[in-house]
Amino acid sequence: MAEANGDIKLMRWETLTKRRFDELDRQRCVVLVTCSPLEVHGPHLPLGADALEGEGLAERMLPMLPQRHRERTFLKLPFIYTATDVVPHPGSLFFRPSTTIAVLEDLGRSLAAQGFRDVLVSNFHGSPRHFLAIETACERVSRERGIRMVSVFSVMLSRLTLGGSELDDVLGGLPGVNRDDLVGDTHAGLVETAQLLALHPEWVERDYARLPRQTVKSWLTERGDSLPGMGRGDSPGILGMIKAIRGDLRFFRAETYSGAPGAASPELGDRILDTLASHAAAVVTEILDGTLPPTEWHSPLWPRRFLFVHPWMVRLINRILSIPDGIG
Repeated sequence: MAEANGDIKLMRWETLTKRRFDELDRQRCVVLVTCSPLEVHGPHLPLGADALEGEGLAERMLPMLPQRHRERTFLKLPFIYTATDVVPHPGSLFFRPSTTIAVLEDLGRSLAAQGFRDVLVSNFHGSPRHFLAIETACERVSRERGIRMVSVFSVMLSRLTLGGSELDDVLGGLPGVNRDDLVGDTHAGLVETAQLLALHPEWVERDYARLPRQTVKSWLTERGDSLPGMGRGDSPGILGMIKAIRGDLRFFRAETYSGAPGAASPELGDRILDTLASHAAAVVTEILDGTLPPTEWHSPLWPRRFLFVHPWMVRLINRILSIPDGIG
């Protein structure tokens, strides 16, 4: 079936019949798929928060595309939840980076074999091992099959946060935002709670407003520990990276959110979605126009992907951090 979205032709893959599928001009179609985890997001957000945000952002973006691309058909696949480095609490489902790569590679190759030329992968999970796994699969399929399969999230990371997971520079000037609330807002805090209130308020626990602000940094500081000091866009050495991950693990083994969910509102969620969607539309326009070269389809961490997704390095880091079988 086609979903109403202004003048956008958005179709859900799983609803198509064989007859309707065969009527599609596949070379003019754009396939949309979100790859984000099912994981615990505080006591107040649904386990599928990242996937719901990734899908919501992709759909919010479509009407912002120029007319020449709004005339295309957009095919939305069901979201894929193979993701790594999830919050280590019951309810989170963990997969190795190699699994994420394999799933998306198989998907991309299948789509390419059927004649599709453009595949946009959405995501709202900021783990480097996850988004670099997506990038790896997209790069392999694009190179081998001559199509455009791109991790839109990774390009936005490069342009908006220089690889970090906080959005204070991007969202700090929005009406209704206290910029201080965005510092340390990395999981199920203000940004994600606001987006879910705008997208799916029926799945947000009503007591979210009573949750106090807490961050990884403040929690560790109270316990006499700290994260490596880095400026925005700085790349830590391997030891600094391990210390930072160890600090995150300590925090998220005890807590389930970092940020200020109580400051969220549906109105703010709409502003956040519109802001991020406008940036995503600019990126996607360049991709579909062919003006964004493949060398720029990546996050800032792409040159160091070996450290994050190579199976040997994954096993080594998991052993150093005492993550049994990669599952926290």
